[in-house]
Amino acid sequence: MFMPKKGISVTLREDNLLWLKTRTVAAKGRSLSETLDDLVTAARTSGKVPTSAIRSVRGTVDIASDDPGLDRADDYLQGLVDSSLSRPFLVRETSPPYPAPSRRGRRRG
Repeated sequence: MFMPKKGISVTLREDNLLWLKTRTVAAKGRSLSETLDDLVTAARTSGKVPTSAIRSVRGTVDIASDDPGLDRADDYLQGLVDSSLSRPFLVRETSPPYPAPSRRGRRRG
């Protein structure tokens, strides 16, 4: 499943930043952000989280009372996608970053 990422600002002590950079290079990671994200994911999913830090997501999602087992959820979502795709939309091409080269040759003089 694809989970979009969100940019944030993080302030680290210099020794922790050096350790993070070293870990990124050692793991052949693409970026500090990727390494930091991997560390947070590992910490979050390790089961070694204090009980006080665990919060329930109960109550954050509304489930229709007439479909508590979400038996019709696939059909509902497909309907939303179909409805969205049936609307016309405007597509614009971006202009090239540089002007197109002239067909005329340069004059030398």
